[in-house]
Amino acid sequence: MKYTVDFMSFEEDDKDLILSFAIPDEALGVKSLILHRTLFFEEVLDEEERGVKVSLEGEECEDSFLNTLVKIEIQDTKVIISSKFSEYVLDLSKIDASDKSHMIRLLMKQNHDERFLIVNE
Repeated sequence: MKYTVDFMSFEEDDKDLILSFAIPDEALGVKSLILHRTLFFEEVLDEEERGVKVSLEGEECEDSFLNTLVKIEIQDTKVIISSKFSEYVLDLSKIDASDKSHMIRLLMKQNHDERFLIVNE
């Protein structure tokens, strides 16, 4: 399914790296698609649980702690996010160039150990 992104938010600290895409939603007003990497305790997790977690607000996933990012494809105004259990196509036509640059920088930090593929066209 394709979603239009109204805005993005970024959180970077010693514990977490979070990239959130705000998507319009009839019931909620806005829902978030979140790419979340927890840094401070990841080393105690099982290998399959490590990496960037992908979640969409309001979407239930039985093994959500295993729904990790596999690949992200960045095109001009489109981003395709592929995780272990889902795929999302995002329209970034409302997003300015500086936020897109910030997104790419944060993704590079989230991928410090090359757990997912970044395709930037």
